[in-house]
Amino acid sequence: MALNTAPLDNPFYYLENFRQVLAWIALRHDDLLDAAERRFISEFAEAPVRAQGLLVRMVMRKGVLFRASKLSYVEIGDPLEAVQPLLDRGWVVTSPPLGLSELFQLLRRDELTQCFKAHAVKGPERKQAWLERLQPLYEAPQALEQWHPTLSDAVFGLNIMPLCDRLRLLYFGNLYQEWSEFVLADLGIYRYEKVEFSVQSRVINQRADIDVCLQLHACREALEACIDLHALAEQVIAVQCGNAWLHMRRAKLLFRIGQQAERLQDWPLAMAVYRQSSYPGARSRQIRVLERNAEYTAA
Repeated sequence: MALNTAPLDNPFYYLENFRQVLAWIALRHDDLLDAAERRFISEFAEAPVRAQGLLVRMVMRKGVLFRASKLSYVEIGDPLEAVQPLLDRGWVVTSPPLGLSELFQLLRRDELTQCFKAHAVKGPERKQAWLERLQPLYEAPQALEQWHPTLSDAVFGLNIMPLCDRLRLLYFGNLYQEWSEFVLADLGIYRYEKVEFSVQSRVINQRADIDVCLQLHACREALEACIDLHALAEQVIAVQCGNAWLHMRRAKLLFRIGQQAERLQDWPLAMAVYRQSSYPGARSRQIRVLERNAEYTAA
């Protein structure tokens, strides 16, 4: 679907894009939506425009925690007023408990100095080093007003990001494209060909496909974070999918895990995942692993 993007002189151009996306999903994917997703699409249309705009602004940004003072948009006005309908619907919460690392992400260095006068930063100490020094001393999460009683600000926590991620998946067919692409399209930075998609052209055809997509995406992120490769391989191998498109994405992920195992010279793991992968090149990599492991007869 090509978005009929609103002109940039419309301050709610991003909201118009989001509304079009919801309408398109409701039209093309209604049979895949659960009750919570249908309710969100319906209730979003009934919310005040400023509340809609504030929610979309948060959804389009990174993370799920936002300072009210950083949500300053002319068309929305006072975020403390605009957020009220979102609080009533449970889509956003105020004063969520903040762990120390979350607090360090939200506050400036001078604001943190006011919080931790007894454990102030030491000279040229970097913010990350300061955080690591304080973590054993402050393990319990607290609301912002407990961390910094004199700070005149509020923190909003976005409760519906998982739901919005599922909607983004249904629209884009993946989770690596972000909502911000709409803005880049409006600015002319991204240009997309107009293509009509029929219901028959969908790559996600049943609810279980959504769950598999989310599983594979989480595993890809875990691979990039270099967590326990053996546990990750077991998790991906256990993913069951009857969808041919998802099966190939699973195969590609296994191939990438095999490549990482090769870099670590973990030949048994590399061989195990390559054997489970139908991705092009997996068979030749098996031969390569056997050779590197001096198993020339098997190769």
